[in-house]
Amino acid sequence: MENALASLWALLLVFLFPSAAQSLRCYTCKEPTDISLCKTETLCPMKAKACTTTLLSVDSGYPFFGNITVIRSCAENCTASGGIGANRPMSCCYTDLCNDDSSNSSPGLKTSYAALSVTALVLVMLFKPAL
Repeated sequence: MENALASLWALLLVFLFPSAAQSLRCYTCKEPTDISLCKTETLCPMKAKACTTTLLSVDSGYPFFGNITVIRSCAENCTASGGIGANRPMSCCYTDLCNDDSSNSSPGLKTSYAALSVTALVLVMLFKPAL
């Protein structure tokens, strides 16, 4: 019974803290690339704690076609920069594949729901009354 309980706790920890078991994954492109094409999934080094997106250029003019060039990468540390007049604004995020700039994507929220579901399942298994 103790071995089964220890196994359940180990499984629970892996689901609650997936970053402890694996490296962060980020979208990357080392050369300036159109934002819609910079989608290479990369397994970051273990020390990397953030995914970054650096905005290099926005071709402006009329009509505006939205040609945005970026560099995306993994980083050990990240300090976001931006605001009016920023030469190369950079954004930081801290969950798997979070630097895709998609408004309908929320990997952190998906991970949280998965962890909550596994936790609930384990608790039900541990505390269900014997029939």
